[in-house]
Amino acid sequence: MRLHELVRRVLLGVAITVVVVVTVLSVKFAVNDIYHKINLMNSASSDNVQWSLSQAEVEFLELSAAVAIAVRDSVPDLAPVRREFDIFYSRINTLSRGSLYADLARVPDFAAALAQSRSFLNAVAPLLDGPDAAAGLTWLEGALADLRPSVRALAIAGLPHFAAISDARRRDVSETLVWMAGLTAALIGVLALLAYYFNSLNRQNLRRGRDLTQTNLRMNAILSTSLDAVVVTDINGCVLEFNHAAEVIFRRTLAEVKGLPIGDLIVPPHMRGTHYAGMARMQAGGPMHVAGKGRVRLDAMRADGEIFPVEMALQLAHDAETPIFIAFLRDISRRVAAEAQLTEARDRALAGEKAKADFVAVMSHEIRTPLNGLWGNLSLLRDTGLTARQEQSVHNMEISGALLLNHVNAVLDITQYEAGKMQIAAMPVDLNRMMQDMVDGQSGAAGANGTTIAWGWVGAPMRWALTDQACLQHVLLNLVGNAVKFTPDGSISLELEVLARDDQAAEVEFRVIDTGQGIPQKDLARVFEDFETSDASFGRITAGTGLGLGIARRIVRAMDGEMGAESTEHEGSKFWVRLPLKPAAAPTRRARTPNVRVPATPRQVLVVEDNEINRQVVRGMLKAEGHSVEEAADGRKGVAMAAARRFDLILMDISMPVMDGLQATQMIRTGGGASRDTPIIALSATVMPEQTEQFLAAGMNGFLGKPLSRDALQAVMVDLPGAGATAGPLLDRAQIAATRDSLGPDAYPKLLARFVIEGDDIVTRHAAMTDDADAVAEIGALCHKIASSAAVFGATGFRARLRELELAAHDGTLRPPVINPGVAAPGSSELGSSELGAVWVQTRAALLGALD
Repeated sequence: MRLHELVRRVLLGVAITVVVVVTVLSVKFAVNDIYHKINLMNSASSDNVQWSLSQAEVEFLELSAAVAIAVRDSVPDLAPVRREFDIFYSRINTLSRGSLYADLARVPDFAAALAQSRSFLNAVAPLLDGPDAAAGLTWLEGALADLRPSVRALAIAGLPHFAAISDARRRDVSETLVWMAGLTAALIGVLALLAYYFNSLNRQNLRRGRDLTQTNLRMNAILSTSLDAVVVTDINGCVLEFNHAAEVIFRRTLAEVKGLPIGDLIVPPHMRGTHYAGMARMQAGGPMHVAGKGRVRLDAMRADGEIFPVEMALQLAHDAETPIFIAFLRDISRRVAAEAQLTEARDRALAGEKAKADFVAVMSHEIRTPLNGLWGNLSLLRDTGLTARQEQSVHNMEISGALLLNHVNAVLDITQYEAGKMQIAAMPVDLNRMMQDMVDGQSGAAGANGTTIAWGWVGAPMRWALTDQACLQHVLLNLVGNAVKFTPDGSISLELEVLARDDQAAEVEFRVIDTGQGIPQKDLARVFEDFETSDASFGRITAGTGLGLGIARRIVRAMDGEMGAESTEHEGSKFWVRLPLKPAAAPTRRARTPNVRVPATPRQVLVVEDNEINRQVVRGMLKAEGHSVEEAADGRKGVAMAAARRFDLILMDISMPVMDGLQATQMIRTGGGASRDTPIIALSATVMPEQTEQFLAAGMNGFLGKPLSRDALQAVMVDLPGAGATAGPLLDRAQIAATRDSLGPDAYPKLLARFVIEGDDIVTRHAAMTDDADAVAEIGALCHKIASSAAVFGATGFRARLRELELAAHDGTLRPPVINPGVAAPGSSELGSSELGAVWVQTRAALLGALD
């Protein structure tokens, strides 16, 4: 029964009981009242009063008779006269002073007659008590005759008064009888309601009895058909119920286990000590660690001793007043086995993903390493006397090297995308220039294939838009490259069309249409899937530039767009890309400041590099500038040489045998050798931003990526302390050049845009921060994170300020900044309103200006 139903019944019962008790008490009170009033009527005080009034008149007549006899006797006998006088006197005195006659004394006629009688008695009393009493008898007889009307008036005056009193009492009794009749009727009604209510309760009890019987039958059916074992025990742990599923799971019958301790039946031996300790604790009223805590996972034991995993939910209930435990147990041995298989499969998949990621990282490094030798030697070759034909050959090889570097960067972008780390950096892009550059770049390959290539707008053009140019170029170059390959002696058209546009957004469709061999319809549905081929030519399509149509579609999706294809075999294909773009205005071009550097002072440089060709390249570049070079083939040798001699600069490769560059850097910094404070520049084919942060955290001062640029290396040498570098304290232009060269012309703007977004965010958050401890901790964590990125992009001034704020947050001295609303950043009225914002305004403008 539900609690609110029980409460309702209890309250109703209490109310009925109160009504019955009140009604019974009222009836009893009415009966007692009527009984009392009837008794009063049987022996009313008014009867005594009326008798006294009548008796007063009788006694007056007795007195008159005694006086008359005394007057006629020759010798008057005064004793009877005096006795009757005293009796009459006493009666009149009682009528005057008795409490029973107080109401009657307020009747005017009665009061007047009583006053005359008392006056008479007061006047006669001295005469009868004196010696001349006999002489006054004749006078007394006459006076009594005069008094008789007054005495008669005493009796008559009380009759109306007593009649009114009798009428009032009869009315009172009548009203009491009517009220009692009403109470009796009410009591009969209440009794009728009680009879109806109890009859209703009886019907409900009968119905609930039938429902309870059905429920018990149903529960028995549920328990007998349940797939989970249900075991009921008493407070001592002895089995009371053991359903069919329990018999199947534990391979025991109810007859075998009933009344036996559950711990000896299904609890494994190694858990029985804990089980019985818990039972003892609960029996002593201690806390229950399992009961009512939901499902717990533990081991159980079958009749044959087999131990297997189960899920158990234990609940404490009460059978009448006796506590019982109900355990629901589920055999999960199959699920555990399946989970183990899934875990093993997941571990294998994760191992495969890690192996793939490691493979990509290793191959990127291994490709960049020989590419560094190729490109470096080409740079050195330019310093020798070259013929025009040789100059053209060197130029062509540099173009091929740049293309190969772009492919390597694309592979790294794919790896970041699959790891969920790909960032889309939207910046103003001239779509016309991008398309023209693309056509110019592919026209040579198309012409060699006998194919024409052109581009144009369909409808109104939208020249400038905010998008990620590098990602868009990757996708379109893949489509155009495929079209060029499979369109011999045909034509390729690149179309752009604005499908929808307003002031805030536009949807632009890019189409690559060719007249090539087309794609069979059965293969068109799978054209964007990874590693799907229908024939050799289609296999070449998916290979492409190494990006693949599947990867291209992933990039388009990351840009919130969609990609599709239409094709007719032997007639041609149309690939389209729809992207949501924001219209943008052409950026204001600022005058560029030539980056003129003073020739660097000759320096002592240690090159730690395991690849001999790379060492030769770096040595050649440095010696061409007049620097002295020492070489070490692994990290351990580099540490020994740095400890023994002071160098002006150490160029440290990262991946080396014996000891890698990170370990070598840490040992140089902590070893106390001669070059412990020498600037160390990382020289590596690893260009991931998060890995670059590891270089800086290990104690390195900068980063140069492979393939190594001669200009980047020269910038590092010029910016060494005391070299007369032109770079100011705001930016480390050598680091900027190194990062740009290592990332490439496509990836650098994208990552710079991401850094600009991070910088805007930290400045805005810092300007709006409060004294709250959580806010201070959050700003400190953000400063630590963004300072690493600032180092990668050479923002030395901004990084220094971030480090100061980070230290202040750790020390608990960081406070909200002083806001100067008069300072504004380009494109923002708030960024430069704090000291950090002012530094960022200059840094931001300088970094973005270098892109023009």
